[in-house]
Amino acid sequence: MLPSPLAAFCRASLASILLVLAVPAAAEEKSPVERLDELENELRALREKLKEKNGEGAPAAEKEPSIPGGARTAFDKVLSRTRLSGYFDLEFTDFRHKNSTFDNHHVVLTISSWIHERIFFNTEIEYEHGGAELGIEQAWLDFLIHDAINFRGGVLLIPFGRLNALHDSDLRDLTLRPIATTLITPTTWSETGVALYGSFFLGGVTLNYQACLTNGLTGDLTVKNGTRDARPSLESDNNSDKSYSARLEAVAWEGKLVIGASAYGGRFDDKGDATMFMYGADLTLAIPLAEPGGWISGPLEIRAEAARFTADPSLDSSGAPTPHRGIGGFVQASFHFFPPFLKETFLGKDFDNPTFTLVALWDAAEIDAPEAAHNNHQRRLSFGLNYRPIEQVAFKVEYIKENSDEIFGNFERNGWAASVVAGF
Repeated sequence: MLPSPLAAFCRASLASILLVLAVPAAAEEKSPVERLDELENELRALREKLKEKNGEGAPAAEKEPSIPGGARTAFDKVLSRTRLSGYFDLEFTDFRHKNSTFDNHHVVLTISSWIHERIFFNTEIEYEHGGAELGIEQAWLDFLIHDAINFRGGVLLIPFGRLNALHDSDLRDLTLRPIATTLITPTTWSETGVALYGSFFLGGVTLNYQACLTNGLTGDLTVKNGTRDARPSLESDNNSDKSYSARLEAVAWEGKLVIGASAYGGRFDDKGDATMFMYGADLTLAIPLAEPGGWISGPLEIRAEAARFTADPSLDSSGAPTPHRGIGGFVQASFHFFPPFLKETFLGKDFDNPTFTLVALWDAAEIDAPEAAHNNHQRRLSFGLNYRPIEQVAFKVEYIKENSDEIFGNFERNGWAASVVAGF
């Protein structure tokens, strides 16, 4: 007996021959070329069916859509490899001594395309505060060479700390970003330049690195806002010196443990005389607590990040002395759960893995004040709860107690924050 694939192919071939013999006489009026085309199309269809039956080839739904007329232009091919994504959030804040307010903080559109199997383009266009501010957050081109080394050029996220890379609202469990990643490392932190990046695989550990050469921070370091006002223009540098940055991370335990170290350096004043150096470390740990299906729907996540900068004496744009140093960090714990008795309610029905998350965060920053009696201190304690019907959509609420120094103009933020976020 013939093997089943071969037998199926023989039966298909015999059916094709019988079909040809059974063609009405009118078909004989077709030209030999037309009849040959028909036979080739039928044979091609039979071969595709045979492949699908034997598990070979891609299912029809995964194949590229046909183009009317049968012609595919270069534009059609690029368009089929291009994706549109992004995220949006709506925030509500109600702090003591401040008006409560709604704010459509972010609407971000991401356009990415595999121009070639080794050439990838990505950009993020960001609308902030209901469209009042429009900017390019990222816009870069990758040229893939090898796992160990690849090229990237354009508007880059500076590889400092993990939160600067994973800053999107739908990726965070709290509405407000930590103080340390706002004043010490000015997330979202983008600069224009070039980079090399890659990965090394060492048994159960993966080492990822990225090293950049970019335009640097400007001279607008301030005691009140740290490095935030010093984020550069994406158009030009304020001096002839270029800044360097790098991050090395180790990923282990099937991605449940990530340890990173970052560094940044360069001259920041307009004359190119004053130098800043920044270094930091970060940790992400996911501790499995139970098998899925019970009350505990995910791991206990611990996130920590710290950074410190030192800077030569200089003056900011207002003529005030710039801070000589700053330091900050945060620790966050997130516990994921979902009571099984809620599965058939509106909170769980039709959703595969709905999740509640309890979050606690401690955060602090200190910035040197050369002309003040003491430094600028800010400390925050946050407790939050969020609900995710699906992973990329979250409803968040948190209570915030923050202590800050009034002499530096930092506003007090004791109160509530809430948000609705969606990634798409």
